[in-house]
Amino acid sequence: MSHLPQEVRYRFTVLGPPGFTSGGTRLDLGSPQQQAVLTLLLANAGSFVRTGELIDGLWGERAPATGEAVIRTYISRLRRLLSLQGLGSAIVSRSGGYRLDPECFEVDAVEFAGLIESARRAHSAERAAELLERALGLWTGTALAGVPGEAAEHERSRLERLKLTATQELLRLRLELGDHDEVMAEVPALIERHRLEEPLYEIYLLALYRAGRRAEALELYRAIHDLFDEELGVRPGPKLRALHEKVLHADDEQAPALREADPLFVGRERERAEFRRLLARDPAKGAEVLFLTGPPGIGKSTLLRKFADDAAAMGKPVRLFDGLDDPADVLRRLPEDVTVVIAGRTGPDATLLVDPAWSGRIRIRKLEALSENESAALLEARGVGPDLRESIMDFAAGNPFALSLAAEVGRSPRADAARYVVDTVYAHLAGDPPTEAHRWALYVCAQADNTTEDLLRSVLPGGRSSELFDWLRGHPCVETAPHGLVLRGVLREVLDRHLRWRDPAGRARMRGRISQVTTGR
Repeated sequence: MSHLPQEVRYRFTVLGPPGFTSGGTRLDLGSPQQQAVLTLLLANAGSFVRTGELIDGLWGERAPATGEAVIRTYISRLRRLLSLQGLGSAIVSRSGGYRLDPECFEVDAVEFAGLIESARRAHSAERAAELLERALGLWTGTALAGVPGEAAEHERSRLERLKLTATQELLRLRLELGDHDEVMAEVPALIERHRLEEPLYEIYLLALYRAGRRAEALELYRAIHDLFDEELGVRPGPKLRALHEKVLHADDEQAPALREADPLFVGRERERAEFRRLLARDPAKGAEVLFLTGPPGIGKSTLLRKFADDAAAMGKPVRLFDGLDDPADVLRRLPEDVTVVIAGRTGPDATLLVDPAWSGRIRIRKLEALSENESAALLEARGVGPDLRESIMDFAAGNPFALSLAAEVGRSPRADAARYVVDTVYAHLAGDPPTEAHRWALYVCAQADNTTEDLLRSVLPGGRSSELFDWLRGHPCVETAPHGLVLRGVLREVLDRHLRWRDPAGRARMRGRISQVTTGR
C-alpha cells in the first residue's frame, strides 16, 4: 500500500464500479473502453504491458484496424487526467508498451489482499474475523462493474473469486466464535449465487447442526448429493462426506441444546444470535439493553418468547419487557449483571441514549419483514397449500401477523374471509386515527410515493396539513425518507383495498389530486 501522506492520497477503486479519487475528490475515468485499458494496467501495475495485450484485452478477436491508435488515445487521456492531479509520470511508456507505477497511488484491491493476508496470520479468531470484515467492507458492488473486454472479465472473475474465498473464511471463523444462527441465515443467499460451491454447503451443514437442527443438516446433505449427481455426475467431496458422517453419528461438537423447535416460528436467526452473544458476555461488564423496534405485527412479542426459551436453555438471567412507558425508570431498578430486552414500536428516548450511565450499553435493532423464503416457510407450517402461498405473500409483504391471519382464516369457508383479513389487519396496524382527517392522511400516504406537508395541503384542504404531517411522522408504520414520508409493506396494500371498498369515488378523486400535484397534470 502506498505511503503517500493522507492529504495527497490518490486511490483507484476496482472492487465495484471503477473510480479514482484525489484527496477525497472522485474524478471521471472516461469511457468504459478507456477504463478497460486502465484496468489492464492496474492488474499489471509495476510491469510493462504490450500494446498488443491491451488490444487483445479490450477487443479480443474483434480488434479494429485502428486499435493501436485508439489505445494511444486512451493512454493520452489517462495521462492528462493524472497529470492534472500531479501524477504526470505515473504512466511510463517504452517501445511497444506501457507501465503504471504502483508507488504513485493506492488500490482498494491491494488493500483487500493485504487485509486477507493479515487475517490469515492473526493470532486469534476474533482478530482474524475483524480483519476479514474490514476487507469485505471495501467492496461496493460487482468488481469493475460496467467495464468491457476479456481482460476486465478475467480480472473481475479473479477478484470475485477472492471475495468468495474471504467470505467463506469469515463464515468459518464466525462458526468458531459461536455465531451459528447468524451464519445459517446468511449462507442460503450465497448458495443461490454459487449453486455448486461445495465449501458453502460445508459451512451451511455445520451451522445447521451446531444450531441444534441436525435433521435439517442431514436433509441438506441428501439435497447436495442429488444436486451434484445431477449437475456434475459426482458425489460430494471428502470434506463434506466426512462432515456428514459426523452429523450422522452425532460425534461432532454441538452448541448448547435448545428447546424443541417451534414449527410456527421462522427467521430471526440474526437477532437470536446477537441475543445469545449478549447472554454469554462477562456479567462484570454491567447490564446490556437490547431494544427491539418495529411496526405492529412484525413479530416483536413472538421473538421475546423465543428469547425466553434461549435464555432458559443457556441458564442465563434475562429481563424481557413488551412495551414500557418509562424504560429509564425500570432500568434504574434492575441488577447490574442482567441482560434486558425491551420490545416496542419506537426505540429509547434520546435522554436515555445520552445518559452516561448507559453509554455503550444500549443496542437498537429494528425488526424487518420476513424474507420471501421465510414467509413461504411460515405459510407451509400453517398448512397453506402451494397454490395459495404466492397470493398471500404478495398481500402480506412479509408481515408475520398478516401472513398468519390470512393462513388461519383461509382454513374456513366463510364468504367474507378476504374482507375480514383486510379489516383486521387495518385495525391492528393503522390503529385508531383521532379524526377522519387523520384517516385520510393515511390514505394519502398509502397512494403517494413520498408524502410531504405540501402534498397534504393540496390533497386534503382544511388547514391542518402541518398537524397531519407530524402525526403521520410519528405513526409506527410510516418511515421518514429523504423526500418525505413513505408507507411500505402490508398496511399500504390494506389501506388501498380498504378505501377501494369503502369509498371508491373518494379514492379516485384523491388519486387524481395526488397526480396533479406530483406530475403537474
